[in-house]
Amino acid sequence: MKKPEEMVRQEFIYRLHTQWKFPLEQMRQEVRTQRGRGATRADVVIAESVEAAKQNRDWRIVVETKAENIPIRADDYGQGESYARAVGAEFLVMHNSKETAYCRLIPGAPGERIEITRIPQAHELGDAKRLEEIRQSTKTFTRDEFQRLLFECHSILRDNHKMDPGAAFDEISKILFIKMAYERQGTSEIFTIDRLKQIAAVGLLKDDDPAILTQMFDNTKSFYRADQLFGKNESLKVSLATFKRIVSKLQKFNLSDTGDDVKGIAFERFLGQTFRGELGQFFTPRPLVDFMVEMLDPEEGEVVCDPASGTGGFLIRVFEHLRERLEREIQVEKAAASEQAEKDAEAEGWSDDQLVARLEEIQATYNRHLDVTDKEARLHKIAHNCIFGTDAEARAARTSKMNMIMHGDGHGGIHYHDGLLDVNGIFEENFNIVLTNPPFGANVGKDQIVGATEQTRVELDPDILRLYRRRYGRKWEAAHDRMVQAAEERRTILELFDIGRDPIAAPPESSKVRPNRPTEQLFIERCLNLLAKGGRMGIVLPDGILNNPSLAWLREYVEGRARLLAVVSVPQDVFASSKATVKTSLVFLQRFTEQQEQEWEAALETGRAEAASALVEQRQEVADMRRRAAIFDRDDLADLVDEISALEAATKRDPVAIRGLKTRLKESLLPGDQKRQKDLDRQALAAERELDRREAEMTRNRARELTSYPVFMAEAESAGITSTGETGLHVPNDLPEIVAAYRRFKNEKAGFAEEVSRSLSGAEQQTARAI
Repeated sequence: MKKPEEMVRQEFIYRLHTQWKFPLEQMRQEVRTQRGRGATRADVVIAESVEAAKQNRDWRIVVETKAENIPIRADDYGQGESYARAVGAEFLVMHNSKETAYCRLIPGAPGERIEITRIPQAHELGDAKRLEEIRQSTKTFTRDEFQRLLFECHSILRDNHKMDPGAAFDEISKILFIKMAYERQGTSEIFTIDRLKQIAAVGLLKDDDPAILTQMFDNTKSFYRADQLFGKNESLKVSLATFKRIVSKLQKFNLSDTGDDVKGIAFERFLGQTFRGELGQFFTPRPLVDFMVEMLDPEEGEVVCDPASGTGGFLIRVFEHLRERLEREIQVEKAAASEQAEKDAEAEGWSDDQLVARLEEIQATYNRHLDVTDKEARLHKIAHNCIFGTDAEARAARTSKMNMIMHGDGHGGIHYHDGLLDVNGIFEENFNIVLTNPPFGANVGKDQIVGATEQTRVELDPDILRLYRRRYGRKWEAAHDRMVQAAEERRTILELFDIGRDPIAAPPESSKVRPNRPTEQLFIERCLNLLAKGGRMGIVLPDGILNNPSLAWLREYVEGRARLLAVVSVPQDVFASSKATVKTSLVFLQRFTEQQEQEWEAALETGRAEAASALVEQRQEVADMRRRAAIFDRDDLADLVDEISALEAATKRDPVAIRGLKTRLKESLLPGDQKRQKDLDRQALAAERELDRREAEMTRNRARELTSYPVFMAEAESAGITSTGETGLHVPNDLPEIVAAYRRFKNEKAGFAEEVSRSLSGAEQQTARAI
């Protein structure tokens, strides 16, 4: 029985022969440059011609294959590259069961390796012009070309079918998913016009029969059915001629093979070009996304959510961040194990084949954790168990899913749903990190009912519920039961939130539902609720929430549930290209741990006791004012008023006696007595309210003193994006320096404060100490 590695190699040789048209006689397998400990080998080598191969000269292409199903990492293909350089071959092919990468090798010490889009076909090896074009087809060129072609395809749909930009985008999305589905199913390396003819033939259709579109789209919906990407009755709304034209433009790109940083970045740029106006509110500029992810620095195993995910920017960057971190760890572990294997080989006298086999075994063992399709792999667990998002706009939610797929997967946790309500694994206290840029300027009103719309639906499918119950356990079940009950009772969304009720945080049965609340305010509470205790969050907020005196109540609500980690002010024009004019800041919080909750409550109790003690005399003054009001500010009526009060408070009341005494009191009143009583009551009420305010303020100030902690604050003069939405290395960006400063602040708070103090003026030092 053939080994998996051998199967992969033979399949690729077949492709070289049938697709690139290389004669078998022009190729050789399992060749070495020399014998001995320093030998290098190649799985397949291709000469310039059959004659050159016979004479063992002019080797032009080297192929190294592996059985692994992970993204290619060039360092794992060192044997092939060493062989290619040894024999002077210009092109290196790195292939595994997942993808293929092509490189051009530049001679030198150590030499340069440039990734290109393809290698020459057999007839192109002697064509100097075609070879130069292939040499120039670098990854950057590929990314730009893919982006350009996406925009051209979008324009074709608008022009041919008179679609608005949004509708045209929906259709190109479907076509891209068709292309990805057929390429991922492994029936063809690239989805081309020729492949379209083959599909028609298999389905007993002519290649000009429009029914083929329905057949392919149905197959695609089935392939992605678990992702709920498309509605049951959704169809492809383009002509066959338009479909073929778009396929012909994109057919040079394999969306299954193309590196994630090629198709992912190109797709993001295409989105920015196409929708910056129409869907601008769903984009968070990439420099801000990068910064916020770096500030929170997610770790493997942490579960992350964006309840207003838009086009998926935060979730994509979190996935990239975790994947990059995992790749670095795997490389370190793999290098250490390989070094040990070489030492063992030297000590125990292994043959070259034994060492090569052991090194490849080490690579396969560690690389398995980078295989996103392997359910036991660490990267699969990150992609499928740790990333969740939702958006209430259908196109944004689907775009987010496609964006995640283009960047390498992790799309299963993204949903079309109202982010203020639970869906799938998005429920309270289930996340270590929440990152979001919530919608600003809208309101949630009393007319918005749980379960009343598609976005607010509550899942009732028993098969899906069994899956969720198995996956998330009792905590999810309790959260889901609350949603079901809310839908059955037609409760408002506002009613589910502390700040949606009046008084704030009062039990629903003893409070009123407020008429409305701004969406961004509700999302603050929602994000805190989604966090597990000790969890961290980053949120984009309008500056008014941070400094408007009328919103002090909201700041106090947050203060009682979380620690403020950092506030970073960003320039006003950061969101200008999205037509947003509100000045914003990036706010980072950490929900209280149980111990911090207890410490805060204890500090409040201490503060209350101290404040009450400090205000005893003032409270007595108010009590005296109340007493004077009760006796109409007349000492001669005190006994009569007290007698009436005593009778009214008695267990056995005497209504006749009470009426008599009240008549006497009424007859004793002089003109102006009742007005004076009302004035005194008003004064007492005002004084009491002021005392309550002062007591609450003193309580909170004392609690803050008792639980005092430093907060990092910074202002970015530039944030890597211009007012027109332009980004790139040439655009000034203070945010990386702020990340570095925040890390120093976290690790060396005392030293950091001293460093800042030395660099500030006297007035600035006072401000810094206050912070």
